[in-house]
Amino acid sequence: MKTFFRISAFVLLLAVTLNFSYSQQESQTLKLLALKKAQLQLERMKGEFDRALKLQESGLISEQEFVQKRTTHLQAQVDYQEALISFMGSEARISVASAVKYQDKTGKKFVRVSLRYSSKELKQLEELNIDAKDIFPLDFLKEIKDVYVSLRSEGKIISNPYEKTIHSLALEQEKQVTFQLLKDVENLEINIFYSGKDETTSVYLQKGISANIVTVNSAQFSQEADLESEATFDLSLEKFSGEANVFRLRVVNLPQQISYEFVDTQTQARLSQIKFTEGVTSMQLSLRLYLPKNADEQVVIDQPLEFYCLALDGEQSTRLNEMLSDSSLLDEKDIDSLRAGSVKLEIIPRGVGRIEVQAVSLYHEIKVGQSVSMEIRVKNTGTRRLNNIRIITDLPLSWRSEVQPDLIPSLDQGKEEIVAIDFLPPEGISVGDYEPRIKTECIADNRQVESEDKIVRIHVTAKTNVLGISLLVLFLVGLLVGIVVFGIKLTRR
Repeated sequence: MKTFFRISAFVLLLAVTLNFSYSQQESQTLKLLALKKAQLQLERMKGEFDRALKLQESGLISEQEFVQKRTTHLQAQVDYQEALISFMGSEARISVASAVKYQDKTGKKFVRVSLRYSSKELKQLEELNIDAKDIFPLDFLKEIKDVYVSLRSEGKIISNPYEKTIHSLALEQEKQVTFQLLKDVENLEINIFYSGKDETTSVYLQKGISANIVTVNSAQFSQEADLESEATFDLSLEKFSGEANVFRLRVVNLPQQISYEFVDTQTQARLSQIKFTEGVTSMQLSLRLYLPKNADEQVVIDQPLEFYCLALDGEQSTRLNEMLSDSSLLDEKDIDSLRAGSVKLEIIPRGVGRIEVQAVSLYHEIKVGQSVSMEIRVKNTGTRRLNNIRIITDLPLSWRSEVQPDLIPSLDQGKEEIVAIDFLPPEGISVGDYEPRIKTECIADNRQVESEDKIVRIHVTAKTNVLGISLLVLFLVGLLVGIVVFGIKLTRR
């Protein structure tokens, strides 16, 4: 039932729309017929008035009859003017012939708007040979002065300059105005002010032929990334007019140690080619770079690496392969000669600070009154020099420690340092297990380096009573001897 009501409402709306359109067309046709009728009446009344004027000069017509003929002629003029004004009621208007978006070599985007001044009514008057220059001149409709044009998006002006003026626009003539876009958009509103009228036309921008068929842009054109990590560049690709719709994605001037992949931001699919289907003119992709574990001659820490991301059609891709066969690195002139979509990016490798603490053993047994002496090996396992390495101990209550050295000024990549640590328990310590901790603090590239604490387990036992043990041993030996002697005597009896 709901579906029936929806279909009925749609049919009713369509019928009303068609009826309104037909009524408008019929009304305009009737106005044109009324105008033609008024013109014929005017011509007939003018002929009669001209004859009456000649008869008056000869004295063959009375003054009253002449005045009547003149009045009838003037009334015919008024009727004709009314019919003409009624027919010209829609007036001429300015329409947007085209709005083309394009990009220059520097990456700036522009919109070229073509405006056309036309009047359907004036064309119909010319076709019907209706001329009213004598009684109602229409020359003022054949040219419009001071037309103001601006581009808006969401109610805000997004063009530079904010507004442009066309000083004169003749009938059936097109004029172009060009704006630089302050905000990249796919559609916008073109606001036109002329003759006291303010008109706004919403348009979807056409794509003009630019220096590149596909433009590539990235807001994060320069990034820093640690070794053995990844960096992601967001890419915006936009296709301008051209026959090709399949493009290859390439990266040049990047060292082989750094691998890369293109990823669709929505599906996370890895891509090597893209295709612009019908109606699709822009895409959002991500370029992911994977940095190696260690630096070398090509990947130098803190040295920026410049490279290019390209979107190429078949012919451009072939030319690129020919260029790379001669040289592995391309300069800016080589990239420009491809006339392909490109963006210059930069990655700055950063070293990673890592510290490792090793010990032969982290378990010790001592007796009451003894101390623990041990050595640890502090090693730089990262890819950046470590500075101000401090060894700190977290001790149980009343324990003390001695660390030599407690501060290492610097430690280069792959180097190590031996640190001696003495754990000193307090006097009268109870028998049991204790767990002091060894912590390290250091800085690499003005950033704190995290490290894992080492736990030392110390088992404390009571002191050994040598005299008591000796007496017990002597007693046991004497007891054993006595038992043996007593046993021998019993056997001899």
